[in-house]
Amino acid sequence: MPDSPQIDVVRRFYDAKGDLAVIRSLVAPDAQWDVVEGFPNGGVYDGLDSIVDDFFGFLSLFSSFRAVADEFHEAGDRVITLGRYVGVTHGGRDVTSRFAHFFTLRDGLIVRLQQTNDTLPIARALED
Repeated sequence: MPDSPQIDVVRRFYDAKGDLAVIRSLVAPDAQWDVVEGFPNGGVYDGLDSIVDDFFGFLSLFSSFRAVADEFHEAGDRVITLGRYVGVTHGGRDVTSRFAHFFTLRDGLIVRLQQTNDTLPIARALED
């Protein structure tokens, strides 16, 4: 069974693997990112430019980092994903951390992401 249009947008977000040009094409200009405290650059970001310029800067802490969605669940204008972050720090430490993402979509674009995850594995991997 093919994905719904909402799940397709979210799946393309994950498939972008941090490619900011692709992310800009999938996220609304007035989007809001609500990232759990304790995650690198955790906090609330209003607007696509702030999301890209201020939040995604955390990627510089890793030699590789990606979000892998294992499950997709749709409810109206929301898509909920369960998955894991997988990365390697510049110091060579591997990290895996589970997450839940709650996306809200409007007119085929992501307008809100509420993220929660187990921040402890990431914090430990980034320790000096």
